[in-house]
Amino acid sequence: MLEDIIIVGIVMAVTEIVKYGLKKTVNEEIVKQVIPLVVLVLAGVLNVANAKVFSPDTPVTEALSQGLTLGAIAGGVYSLGKAALGKS
Repeated sequence: MLEDIIIVGIVMAVTEIVKYGLKKTVNEEIVKQVIPLVVLVLAGVLNVANAKVFSPDTPVTEALSQGLTLGAIAGGVYSLGKAALGKS
């Protein structure tokens, strides 16, 4: 399986792309409310796909659980970065 840090990086990059697209179509306040859900769903789906490609014997529930944990980590890393830049 791919390393966790790779999944977190992909989640953060794709989330920024999704956020950019959403900002062009909906209100900024809605984007702020939806992005945490996007991060968790994306991390869960990517980790399940990762498990099925590289370790097919891994149960889906275990991969999804780990993916949701990675999503929470990705959200925390993003929030720390914003706080460090004074943008939170």
